[in-house]
Amino acid sequence: MKAKSSGIGDRIRAKRKEHKLSQRELAEMVHVSPSHLSDIENGKKTIGVDILMRITEALQVSSDWLLRTNIPSVGAIEEKELSDILGDCDPAERKAITKIARAAKTAMREKDAENKQ
Repeated sequence: MKAKSSGIGDRIRAKRKEHKLSQRELAEMVHVSPSHLSDIENGKKTIGVDILMRITEALQVSSDWLLRTNIPSVGAIEEKELSDILGDCDPAERKAITKIARAAKTAMREKDAENKQ
């Protein structure tokens, strides 16, 4: 199965830049040539499932997010889930959960930074 890269390439490029990765760095991570990745980002090449999966893992995004633009964003779904979790919490519980979430975020970013070195 191959997916047309229009839109997908734009989302890959945006997420790659968000992660502060060059095309060469991402290409190495997903085992394709930099020129092939450039063609994907520019909509000149289709993307196979194998490469799609490696890109989703490298960029830590869902395949749904990359493939579809006409469904609610994964972020919106996750935000609703977080809202549901916090909805019945008292202020002390909200504060504790927020503190845990911030610590988890910091730890994940530190690990990502270590992995990029």
